[in-house]
Amino acid sequence: MPKHIPQQLEFLSFSIYLLLFTWAVTRTRFFVNSGISRQQLAMLFLLKVMVGIIYGWIGIYDGNLAQMADTWNHHFESLKQTSLLFQNPRLYFTDAFEGMNTNDVSSFFSSTNSYWNNLKQNAYVKIISIFNCFSFGNYYINVIFYSYFTFFGVVAIYKVMKHHLQSKQVILIISCFLIPSFIYWCSGLHKDGLTFLAVAIIIYNFYFYVIKGVLKPKPVFLLLFGFFLLFIFRNHILVVLAPSLLAWGLAAKWPKKALLIFAIVYSVGALCFFGLKYIHPALDFPAFVAEKQNAFNNLAGGKTSIAVKNLEPDATGFLKNLPQSVSLSFLRPYLSDVYKPIILPAFIEKILIILLLALSILFRKKNVRFSAFSLFIAFFVISVYLMIGYTVNNLGAIVRYRSFLLPIYLPFVLSVIDWEKLRKLFYTKKT
Repeated sequence: MPKHIPQQLEFLSFSIYLLLFTWAVTRTRFFVNSGISRQQLAMLFLLKVMVGIIYGWIGIYDGNLAQMADTWNHHFESLKQTSLLFQNPRLYFTDAFEGMNTNDVSSFFSSTNSYWNNLKQNAYVKIISIFNCFSFGNYYINVIFYSYFTFFGVVAIYKVMKHHLQSKQVILIISCFLIPSFIYWCSGLHKDGLTFLAVAIIIYNFYFYVIKGVLKPKPVFLLLFGFFLLFIFRNHILVVLAPSLLAWGLAAKWPKKALLIFAIVYSVGALCFFGLKYIHPALDFPAFVAEKQNAFNNLAGGKTSIAVKNLEPDATGFLKNLPQSVSLSFLRPYLSDVYKPIILPAFIEKILIILLLALSILFRKKNVRFSAFSLFIAFFVISVYLMIGYTVNNLGAIVRYRSFLLPIYLPFVLSVIDWEKLRKLFYTKKT
């Protein structure tokens, strides 16, 4: 295992790696082909690294309040795994399969005593343990590695939005790279950045397949890789993503019936969600959601947890809890929730997003066309928001879990606003 090195050498190693990966960002073809200048790419990457470092600092000095102690707990676990890699390579590569021969493997959506629920943490720790081989086990050097690989996801979404929306670069850079909660939660050493990377890989390759109508081996491999990543780190997101992708693909073939296709696919999906338990008890999806909510309710130590109504695992229960779900995921935190300084940025960001949504309705550009892709974005984002609202009762977790969605829908919101009309309105009022 790489030995711990003196602090001066750690700083030197960090500086060398930072320079090396910043240079690599400006030379990586996928990044350069985005149309973003090399200087802008370097600055965006350095910002991502800086935020990842801040994330780690907060995890040390205010981890319990911010509920971010996990980032360091996973780091220390990764050091053990790196040591195991050098001491017992066979066990290192086989211990990830422990539990597959037990009943735990059958509990695919379970929140407790489930192999699949533990897999995301184990897989993440394995990834960081590989980073340790090159970083001397330094957390902040790992941030550089992690930032480089997850940067592919942000650039992929930017390239999709640039192709589809044809908006000004400044709008796309702001909405894809610079949304505060997104860059914070998805730059830190945790599973959120990998979740976004997986979703971005899927959207990028599916989008250009729909546009070109040809699926070559490389995009197929990348699609499968994206599904694999999402399966490991957020399998419930994969369940929500699947019907939206299906509807998108069908609507792209019959664009005049796009809305009808989405309505049919989601209606059939809802029937399956609530009805499959009558075919086989193991497919009781409402019970899985209720179990997840119960698991969150029972978590100890949540500083920003909210008392919620328990979800009854049937259609009536979901309907009753719908207002609560909308309130939690779409509207919280309220002003009354800002009793801790750490909640204030999330509250301000939420107000700004609501304002932008209002402007996109009141000052929408003329002849805005809603395509199959925009319907996919709307249905997928709303589905994830509702899922979060039905299961999560902690404000910090809600802000974190919905953060990866922001670069997926905010480019649409900012792009449909008639900024020139707004400018003229305020300029006229001043004069």
